[in-house]
Amino acid sequence: MVSDLDRGILIQFGKRLKSLRQSKNLTLRKMALLCNVEYADIQRYETGKQNITLLSLAELAKALDVEPRELLDFRKFDTQST
Repeated sequence: MVSDLDRGILIQFGKRLKSLRQSKNLTLRKMALLCNVEYADIQRYETGKQNITLLSLAELAKALDVEPRELLDFRKFDTQST
């Protein structure tokens, strides 16, 4: 079972991922093709419904042309969204 804290982390990660994907004008399907991750998995990451592996994180970062740490920078996301 996922705790509220864990769920919050997954949701923040998902928001950050979606924000970066949209800033690159990528659809879920295009992103999936670029990083060899199923589009349904990306959708679940973006909604906080699925935990991500480090390997998938690296693939997503490569497709977005960002460092993996940028996907984990929730503080930066929070500042931009307010």
